[in-house]
Amino acid sequence: MFNDFFETWKNVNDAMKLPSKWREIVFYSEGPWLTKHFRPIIEELSNNRDKNITLFTSSKIDNIDLEKTQNLKIFFIGNHSARTYLFRKFYAKLMIMSTPDLQSMQLKREKATIYYFLHHSPCSTHMIYQEDAFDHFDGMFCIGPYHENEVLERERKKSLRRKKLLKSGYPYFDNLKKLSSNLNNDSNILIAPSWGENSIVNLCLFELVNKLIDLKQNIILRPHNRSYIKNKKELLKVINHFKENKFFSLDNDSDSAISMNKSKILITDWSGISFEYMIQKKPILFIDVPPKVNNKNYKEYSYLPIEITMRDEIGEKIKLEEINNLNLSKLENAVSKATSKIFNNDKFVSKNFYNYGNSVKVICDQIEQIR
Repeated sequence: MFNDFFETWKNVNDAMKLPSKWREIVFYSEGPWLTKHFRPIIEELSNNRDKNITLFTSSKIDNIDLEKTQNLKIFFIGNHSARTYLFRKFYAKLMIMSTPDLQSMQLKREKATIYYFLHHSPCSTHMIYQEDAFDHFDGMFCIGPYHENEVLERERKKSLRRKKLLKSGYPYFDNLKKLSSNLNNDSNILIAPSWGENSIVNLCLFELVNKLIDLKQNIILRPHNRSYIKNKKELLKVINHFKENKFFSLDNDSDSAISMNKSKILITDWSGISFEYMIQKKPILFIDVPPKVNNKNYKEYSYLPIEITMRDEIGEKIKLEEINNLNLSKLENAVSKATSKIFNNDKFVSKNFYNYGNSVKVICDQIEQIR
C-alpha cells in the first residue's frame, strides 16, 4: 500500500513534466476491463497513424497487449490522492475516458482540457448511470442514435451546455464481428451477471448455478469485476461452493470474447454483455430481475433505455421464481424461443448502432479532427 502511494506520486510528478507532444491525446482507464475498449484505438493511432499517446491507468496490471505499441507512454496513477491531483492539474489537449461522473466525484476537470467520453457498454445513458454522469464532458463518442437522443433531451430539459455528439459506434463490436466468422460450438452455458443490489449474484446466483449443475450443464461463471466489491459475500459463496465441481468453471479474463466464444447460451440479467453476445448469434436468456437503476428520474425522459427495449427483441426472459422449478424441458423450451429471435439481430444492429465493424477507424478519424 505504501509502495503504491510513493510510486503513484512519482509517476504523477513525471507525468506533469511531459512535453506537449505527449499531451495531444491522453486516455484514462480504471483498469484492464476498460482498457480493452481503448486498445484497438490506441494501436491504430499509435502504430498506423504515428500519434503519440499517453495512457493513465489506475491498475498495475493494465497492460493489455500494449507493451509493444509504438509512441505510447503508460503511467500507473492508482485511484487515490495522486490521481485526484493529476486530474486537477494535468493539461491535455484531449482526454478520453470511460469513467462517468466527471467533476461530480474525485475526478475534477482541468480547466483547459477537452474531455470526451467513450462508452464501455452499449447501454443507455439515463438509467444505469447517475443523472448527471455525462454533464461535464465536452463530447461523447455515441454508439448509436439513442445516445444522441438521450443526451440532447437532457441538455434541453436542464438547459445544459451542448456537448459534441459524434456518430462513432462501439469498437468492441469490430473485434466480435471478426470472431463471429470462426465461432466455437462448445456446450457451455455462460452466466454473466451485472453487479449491484438487483444483480442475479445478489438474488439467485447460487440457486441458478446449483439447478443447472443438477441438470448436468457445463457452466462458465463470468462475474462483473465490480461484483467482487459490491456483491463479494454472495459471489464468493458460489465460487467456493462449486469451484471443485467438474461442471463449473470461473472466468476472470479481462476479455469477455473468450468465454463468449466457448459457450452456446448466455444467461444474464441487465449486463451489457448481452449486446456483445448478440453479435455471436447465439441464444440469450434474461433472468427477469428488477433493472439496475442509478437515476431514479429516468422515467421523466421520453426514451426508454435500450437495455429495456432490446430484451424482448433479441432474447427470452425467465422469471426469478421459475428458477427452482427449472428442468431440462423448460430450459430447452426457453432456449428454443430465444434461438427463434436470432434472425432479428442484424436488423437490430443496423437500426441501433453506428459504423458496425468499422468504428475503430471512424473514431480515430474523429479524434484527429477534434480541436
